[in-house]
Amino acid sequence: MNEVDALAQVLVPRLRMVAAVARTEHVTQAAESLGVPQPTLSRALARVQEEMGIALVERTGRGVRLTRAGQRLLPYVERALEDLREGLADLTGAEEGRVALTFLPTLGVEVVPALLRGFRAEHPGVRFTLTQEPWAASLRRLSSGGADLALTSPLPSDPGLASAVLHTQWLRLVVPEHHRLAASAGPVSAASAAAQEFVLLKPGRGVRHLTDRLLDGAGVTPRVAFEADDINTARGLVAAGLGVSVLPARPRGPLPGTVELDLAEEGADRPVGVVWPRTGGGAPRAAGGGGRGAGAFEPPAVALFRDYVCRVGPRIIPDLTG
Repeated sequence: MNEVDALAQVLVPRLRMVAAVARTEHVTQAAESLGVPQPTLSRALARVQEEMGIALVERTGRGVRLTRAGQRLLPYVERALEDLREGLADLTGAEEGRVALTFLPTLGVEVVPALLRGFRAEHPGVRFTLTQEPWAASLRRLSSGGADLALTSPLPSDPGLASAVLHTQWLRLVVPEHHRLAASAGPVSAASAAAQEFVLLKPGRGVRHLTDRLLDGAGVTPRVAFEADDINTARGLVAAGLGVSVLPARPRGPLPGTVELDLAEEGADRPVGVVWPRTGGGAPRAAGGGGRGAGAFEPPAVALFRDYVCRVGPRIIPDLTG
């Protein structure tokens, strides 16, 4: 153990004592604020200075004040106490904690702002750390402990993660408006577009994962014209005639210049939901459910926000995604 570690070990249990003496400049008043007898505090002050070999306080008549060394140390003491308070609030306080949320780029335009706006109106003290990233990266962050919750799609099959479906979108074969399939009266198979060039999302995106699974099940190996970063870009490129695509149905109707066709394949859907680390055995919780596993800890603010999302999300997400 080096000298700095040794001094820190001496001082850490007495941080509040140093701060109280600095605040009151009076041993008796400091003892009262800490709820300890004045002789106990006086002995503790003498002991910590002896163990550190540094004078932190000095007497001034009836009171005390910090020495120059104590004054230089005080900002670090106060910062350490505040960091500790914030950490304890994060662990125990539903109204003061922090939620680390990761979410899909497409959900960042309207869905996440709407959820945060509504939740913060009810719980203004809860703070958020936000990360916007694709599906695969989002799940990796959640599994590694870098996030508390993920708003994503599709939902994972990882046994270490639980999830609740908030909304299910249908996947459509999106073609240019003058495409030969555009006039189809009923559902079409993915195989009917096997000869076409495809506009796909980049690997690691949730929609790309669903598209690959669907096309593979239909025996289609797509010829890729372009790999887009996001759904809106893919729609626009289909409208420009660059190719066809498999995308979620657009809530406000097809983008001008495109036609959306029902797919005949089973599993042509895209569940959107909230995912969190599983905190106990059993099946994933249904939306709006409660409970916490005995083998892991979940900050109260995280549970509070997740329950809000499960309650409110199914009402607002259908009109804001796509």
